[in-house]
Amino acid sequence: MFGIGDSIHFTFDEHRRQRISVPEPFLPLAAWLHTDVQPNLAALDGLIEQLRHCRQIERRLLGNGCSIDFVNDVVLLESLYRTWQRCVIPQSLFWPVLDGLRNFLIGTAAEPGLARPAGLPEPTRMTTEVPARNNQSPHLVDHTYFPVSWSEQEVAQAGDGAWASPELIYDQATGAWSGMWRGMELAGYYDVATGEALTYFPVLSP
Repeated sequence: MFGIGDSIHFTFDEHRRQRISVPEPFLPLAAWLHTDVQPNLAALDGLIEQLRHCRQIERRLLGNGCSIDFVNDVVLLESLYRTWQRCVIPQSLFWPVLDGLRNFLIGTAAEPGLARPAGLPEPTRMTTEVPARNNQSPHLVDHTYFPVSWSEQEVAQAGDGAWASPELIYDQATGAWSGMWRGMELAGYYDVATGEALTYFPVLSP
């Protein structure tokens, strides 16, 4: 699912899915970029604003599958599903990677192959501030959601369909996976030991 290289590199595949190559120690960063950041320019701009806000007020950000903490000059990246061990990323790398992704999305925005197909479902994204409670510190939650008009059955059908799709790709190092359902990408995490899907959510495409 993720390429291994000496530098961080972005591209798209034939299904309009973001593909990422990173140095091997930063595979958790690739998983976070794919499942939580996602390749939509407007959504990325909003997320960067939220991340800067979290850094300023010292709040943890919980995403679709990962958590982000800013501590001194590093970022602590952790899996909410315990599919990898904590990854420590220097902020001197973290912010330039997001800038690089933003520049990549701007540069590829006009490519014909990335045009949004007519009738493709529109996922949404929402950030919620959660106050301190039950011995938990205050934090922010940033998730993508299936269309509000979908029933629980339709959501489950999409998740099962993407997990079983011929376009399924996955990464054994992080437990990240991606599949397609009726032209829409779903991503999630799976248990590498059992092969069971743990979660799924819609991806905001270009």
